[in-house]
Amino acid sequence: MIPSQHLMTQNLAPVGYGSDANLVSSAALPPHGLVTAEDISPYCMAPTGQLGGDAMQGGWPEVHLLDQQPNFEIILPNQRGGKRGPFKDPSLREQTAQTRKIGSCIRCRMQRIRCENNPDEEGGPCLTCKKVSNSRAGRFPCLRYKITDIRLFKPGQVPGYEWTRRWNNNISDPIQNWASDELKTIYISDGLSNKCVKIEVRQFIPQTGDKLERTWDYRGTKRSVSIPPYALVNLEVVKEAYQDHIRDSMKDAFGRLLGPRNGLLFKTYERAWHIYQDQSTSPECHELLHQTLMLWMSVRLTTRSSFIVGNETLGMRRDILDATSPNHGMIPLPPVLGAQLDLILIHHIQTRLRRELLDKLQKMMSKNKQSTWLVTYLVVFILLHNTALITAHDAGYAKKHGMKRRFAREEKVKEYHLGANILLAHFHYCNKGIYPFSEDCKDQDLRTLAGLDEEKIKFVHTTTSYARRNRPEWEEIRQAGAYEHDYFFVSQLFEANWQPRTTI
Repeated sequence: MIPSQHLMTQNLAPVGYGSDANLVSSAALPPHGLVTAEDISPYCMAPTGQLGGDAMQGGWPEVHLLDQQPNFEIILPNQRGGKRGPFKDPSLREQTAQTRKIGSCIRCRMQRIRCENNPDEEGGPCLTCKKVSNSRAGRFPCLRYKITDIRLFKPGQVPGYEWTRRWNNNISDPIQNWASDELKTIYISDGLSNKCVKIEVRQFIPQTGDKLERTWDYRGTKRSVSIPPYALVNLEVVKEAYQDHIRDSMKDAFGRLLGPRNGLLFKTYERAWHIYQDQSTSPECHELLHQTLMLWMSVRLTTRSSFIVGNETLGMRRDILDATSPNHGMIPLPPVLGAQLDLILIHHIQTRLRRELLDKLQKMMSKNKQSTWLVTYLVVFILLHNTALITAHDAGYAKKHGMKRRFAREEKVKEYHLGANILLAHFHYCNKGIYPFSEDCKDQDLRTLAGLDEEKIKFVHTTTSYARRNRPEWEEIRQAGAYEHDYFFVSQLFEANWQPRTTI
């Protein structure tokens, strides 16, 4: 870890931004109720009924939890036996090879049974799922989804709007041609806390492909301003500084980004934070929550504009961005320096966190243990909300630069939304037998099946009330295709008979 002096707390004027993501005000939480399903799986919990129920205790507990799901009567696998040898039957070998090529569906993979490809309907439901199509188990769609395919952050700059072409291969080669030997210390703020990152920069000699101005669109006219060419001196030191900053500013960011403190978003993240901090949390749950929260916070830093604060402004005036700019009054980062920070955050921090997080999440959901139900729910909730936030960022970027399309990276946005469907599909599959967010679910079920204490049970009840109260509004959001809305994806956790949605 980098010494603490790299992270400075200063009482600086609040940093304002011109294009904030949509935050949803939460309505007052009414009473609630929960629902039990006909079957209670000894392996996991899940929903079967509709949300509803009579009024119940009102406020959120100090720390909370939530979760819910539809009803799918699916038999969980017994423990795997010994390793088998190669199939002697040529048709079975061919079938296995085909399954490896196209992937097995969620039901077959989770139950560890043969996923038989249907040669008469390539890409359609497998023959194994066809056999149960008329049963309750058949309500769950046959989906060849893999958790490790999920995309959780932007890959880099929008094509045609790159800040530099120096590192197109994502290899952070150091800058060689400097214009000055003088090192300058600046402080960078993302506006999500009163903490900032201290870094050293140096003026460099620009080369072809380096962007030397900041641009924006104002009423259909392109505006720009020249920015002095400064860049990072030591990327490894800055990487360590940002890792510390991500951890230390995360809790503050909740208050800036998650709406009212009594709302579903804030309370759910707060619950995740408290479980993460709890000494009694198991190592596997602690590590998964740690990586989820770290990734979530690091993605916020690459989907918001950061600015220079403090006395050193690299020669830029306070009014360098005029009144037509959405960031008027702020000191922008030099573009090449911004590209270096993206390189650090995306390719050195987020890529590793994503790989480790999704691998752990896949293993946890495959085991489908009762004791991890709450943590699994919280992680899925946060990742679904992240999908809405990165979608909103993409829409905001397209608007800022006057693009004639809804999203700056339309193909990438499709990948983000596929990732949301993958998360929802796995979550809805695993949650069967009992529906924690329905009125028939008893407190005793929550205690024995999920190991919840009274505080967490109260959180489930309050979440149920919130979901029931907001169900009509959430349905309107989904029908309108408001993918940027905080609740477009999260609300689908509460659909009793969920089906994947096609977005753009």
